[in-house]
Amino acid sequence: MPQSLAQLLVERVQTSGTKTAVRYKENRGPYRDMTWNDFGRLVQEMSYGLISLGLECGGRAAVMAPTSYHWSAADMSIISAAGVSVPVYPTSSSSDIEHILNNSEAGFVFVYNENLLNKVLSLREKIPQVKKIVLLTTPAKGRSMSDLNVDRELVIGVEELLELGRTLQEKQPELLNERQAGIKREVLATIIYTSGTTGVPKGVMLTHDNILSVIDDLPGLLPIGEKDTYLSFLPLSHVFERICGEFYWIANGAVSAYAEGIEYVAKNMSEANPTIMLVVPRILDKIYGKVKAGIDGASPRSKKLIEWAIAVGKQVQTVKNQGRGLSGILKGKFWLAEKLVLAKLRDRISPTLRLIVSGGAPATAEVIEFFNAIGITVLEGYGLTETSAPTNVNRIGINKFGTVGPRLASVEMRIADDGEILFKGPTIFGGYYRQAEMTKEVFSEDGWFHTGDIGVVDHDGYLKITDRKKDIIVNSAGKNIAPQKIETLLKTIPLVSQVTVFGDKRKTLVALLTLDEQSSTEFAREKGWSFKDFAELIQSNDLRNHLQKQIDEKCKALADYESVRNFAILAHELSVESGELTATLKVKRNVVYANYKGLVESLYKEDSAVAAGKR
Repeated sequence: MPQSLAQLLVERVQTSGTKTAVRYKENRGPYRDMTWNDFGRLVQEMSYGLISLGLECGGRAAVMAPTSYHWSAADMSIISAAGVSVPVYPTSSSSDIEHILNNSEAGFVFVYNENLLNKVLSLREKIPQVKKIVLLTTPAKGRSMSDLNVDRELVIGVEELLELGRTLQEKQPELLNERQAGIKREVLATIIYTSGTTGVPKGVMLTHDNILSVIDDLPGLLPIGEKDTYLSFLPLSHVFERICGEFYWIANGAVSAYAEGIEYVAKNMSEANPTIMLVVPRILDKIYGKVKAGIDGASPRSKKLIEWAIAVGKQVQTVKNQGRGLSGILKGKFWLAEKLVLAKLRDRISPTLRLIVSGGAPATAEVIEFFNAIGITVLEGYGLTETSAPTNVNRIGINKFGTVGPRLASVEMRIADDGEILFKGPTIFGGYYRQAEMTKEVFSEDGWFHTGDIGVVDHDGYLKITDRKKDIIVNSAGKNIAPQKIETLLKTIPLVSQVTVFGDKRKTLVALLTLDEQSSTEFAREKGWSFKDFAELIQSNDLRNHLQKQIDEKCKALADYESVRNFAILAHELSVESGELTATLKVKRNVVYANYKGLVESLYKEDSAVAAGKR
């Protein structure tokens, strides 16, 4: 195994040089290919360019860009030059950008386009340690770098960086090799700032050893090779896509096809023909929702056939997960289900897709079970930035829906007396950068990392996450309620896209819902409801009564005190831009409450009025 991430890339280029490494798009055109030799050369020249600008061993350089090959090249160029890479979400607020650049002491910043360049330049007086800003793409509308009204001593284009790199490489051809030879596994590779649902971002320090230890564990769990193609669209600033996408992609030699953006995923799936995808549950829910809407809209006869085929698929998965062989009768049913329905459902999603790994938040067991039943393996996993991403992942062959699987081989795991999940091992971070007190808070005296998540482990060692320790709702009767469990359940209601539950120090729970606009309007028209547009639809009694019945039905599976008694429908989905979601699409419950406090409080007044009327 390589001793550094820099060596990992060097060995991949040597092994797979002329094979395709990257598929990318420019200006909405068709996908273009880049070989490992070309990608390796780009990284090498960028590394020399950074050294020419003054990046020292251990020096910090930030990357602020959407997911793209530019991001990966910039990231690997910093690491290959023996620097420390600092991801910054392109959607970050100005205050977070300022904090991250200053806290990490970043001397260099890669930005993707002019908008992000201007965002950083607006902070110029507050980030005096930044020596150079590198623009990764050419200025818009045919302009050149000389057309930009910027300080050319501070801002340079990527072509200029590459030219500096080639010049230094000619003079000192062994310089990069010498630097990389000095990178030991225990050396710091990156500082990843947690997006967090509350508070100021904390800089998680990950070494080459932390990351390589995860990569050592993955091949037997996620069998991916040179014939596979990733569709990369989750933020590379986040640990999940970075470790299991970028670094594991380099390790296994697959092709990384970069999506044009999260809104183009469906289109790019049909163009890039991926075999592998990393997703957060919300993406999985959206794909499932569209397929489910199609099934619900089929004729009664077709719908019955589809539901029968899916039921057969689920039965097959259950038998396989129990380690048993299929009976002759079940084999026959499955053959027919596959021929008539299941293969067609897979083709509607993506004919080449074979494996999806879901992480970042709890997924819905019903949704995961559906995908596996139709023949697309979905494995749910778990991990944090502080654990270098996955500590647990379900297994192909024994895939327990509703769990995040057993631990990785190199990780130790135990459950504390209060239910908190604890970890030890080489993948666990060393601490928060320049935050000694915060670091002390999350480690026990004997070295166990406290995740802040609550969970249980079954007799096979499979972990089930039940909630976030700090996110538990305590109602007025003192009952502890796990809101994520309820939200995950209600998101399985067709049309519903997002759910946020409230009820701290209250007698009952209420929820704010968002709906898929297209599916909702199509459903309402089929029902013959009267409405002019989506804004009018979400106010209609017909829709409300329909959703109330669905919520009541779902809540039968919950304790009485966990049931949602009242709800409101928001006109727009929660968003990263409004601060209601983290960059990895986790809900910031406190921000949502602050933004909709009046609406939430009105739900309690309505509920009280209804209760009084019943008396």
